[in-house]
Amino acid sequence: MGLKRGLILAILGIFILTACSEDPDILYAKAETEAALGSRQKALNYLMEIQQSNPDYTEAYLFAARLFFEDNNLTDAVNQCKRGLDAKADSAQILRYIGEIYHLSGSLENAYQYYRMAVQANANDVDAQISMGYILNDKDLYEQALGHFDTALDLDSANYQATVGKAKTLKNSGKIAASIELLEEAVKSEPMEGAAYGTLAMAQEETATEDKDILENYALAVKLSPRNKSVWDAYVDFMMDAQDQKQAVKVLQNYLYHFPQVIEGRHRLAELYIDLARAESLSWLDAARQQCDQALITDGDDHYSHALLAKIYLLQEKPRLALLEAQLAFEINPNTEYRELVDQAKFYTN
Repeated sequence: MGLKRGLILAILGIFILTACSEDPDILYAKAETEAALGSRQKALNYLMEIQQSNPDYTEAYLFAARLFFEDNNLTDAVNQCKRGLDAKADSAQILRYIGEIYHLSGSLENAYQYYRMAVQANANDVDAQISMGYILNDKDLYEQALGHFDTALDLDSANYQATVGKAKTLKNSGKIAASIELLEEAVKSEPMEGAAYGTLAMAQEETATEDKDILENYALAVKLSPRNKSVWDAYVDFMMDAQDQKQAVKVLQNYLYHFPQVIEGRHRLAELYIDLARAESLSWLDAARQQCDQALITDGDDHYSHALLAKIYLLQEKPRLALLEAQLAFEINPNTEYRELVDQAKFYTN
């Protein structure tokens, strides 16, 4: 009788544990909701619960890694992925994501090594093949990159990222017409995705395409994919090259709205304001100074902002302030240009 009672209690305990263990898909959905609401720790708690109850649930490791990476915690992001590898989750996906973390962090060699391992782990993983194509393109190994994009397209003929990646590689290798042909197909198939428009605009810059058409594609690209920094950078470069200055100002203002920590963007906007001050009215100089001040908040040793401030103060006929800024620029980075700026400021103070 005691044995039966013990067996019944054991079965009941298992039943209770099973009932209390929530479906991992439900937990994952809760994690997504908490992350969207800004409750990262709650999201991580759900993901850790999944990892304990379902250790081979790959997405729980990838999502947790992304949350850590978005908090600039590279170490814990990579460690989450390695936990997934130890738990025998999908190794190709996890290795590819470690590569992506390094790629986004600017460590191309580490990214390449992990992408390579991902492809070796599963040659039929389309995302791994695409990532390998992109890293090889970044390393200027265009023929090898095209091989991986072609493999991805053999596995998934309509894959948008593979199509855009192949087109970008063709453009970089000088095959502009073939690149544009692919990109026009991509735009037709996915008109609400921004990447193809951006790459198409970059390719069109190498042709006789009218500026208005190039500008239209850049504008669509950043509207549809506003966090694509590489396209924004190309758009800004194009606007700075003999385009309407006031339109360029608007583009740079939007760029800095999305990427406020990019000091070079503030430099370029300040330069535009200085050019407008020289051409129209010195009232533009206040806006230029504000951009330099913002850059110096981000980096107090930003010598170029000090040099720009020196130029601004010279235009405002404030030579003593100009001298101070020129000297700061020269002390941080002694070069001929800043030396000449110091001498110019000294000349006007005498």
